Amino acid sequence: MLDAAERLLKGGDSRQVTLENVVKLSGASTGSFYARFGSVEGLFEALKVRYREAIYQTTIVEGLEKALQEPDLRGSLHQGFKVVIELAHRERNAISYFIAHPAIDRAEQLEQRKFIVGSMHKILQQHRGEVARKDLRRASENISRIAYAVWMQVALQEPSEFMGRKTSLSSVIDITTEMAYAYLTTE
Repeated sequence: MLDAAERLLKGGDSRQVTLENVVKLSGASTGSFYARFGSVEGLFEALKVRYREAIYQTTIVEGLEKALQEPDLRGSLHQGFKVVIELAHRERNAISYFIAHPAIDRAEQLEQRKFIVGSMHKILQQHRGEVARKDLRRASENISRIAYAVWMQVALQEPSEFMGRKTSLSSVIDITTEMAYAYLTTE
């Protein structure tokens, strides 16, 4: 039932995620739907948990681990931004819904952001010789803000819609990498 709801949500319209559509697409019964979720709101809560744990955390963690394996700062930044920006683009319908219907605990959001900043801090520590900024913690927070701003933009719009001309996702990743690299390597 969660897979069916996710497919409906990825179709771009959360109004399609109804009891009837989920039951029909999943082949489950109405009784099993109510036993498992209690309501459509319960289904959305279960989707949020699934999305957060299975997609977001796994993808982000794996991507940041790959970024730590890159031999230079630019490569690390590129790998990290590539993973988060591609995730935002691939899952933009679900992300847009969850942004519009927030129910995640503020403390949980703060923990997620701390994780991202902490991961960025590890990357900067690993490539300390290339970073001109003295305060690596502050630099990690600022780079994470850049990544979050781009992530939100890509989650809410196609890259080409932002400026009204054709822009590829890889171009957005490259530009974000260059902005972050320039910030980190100049005083």
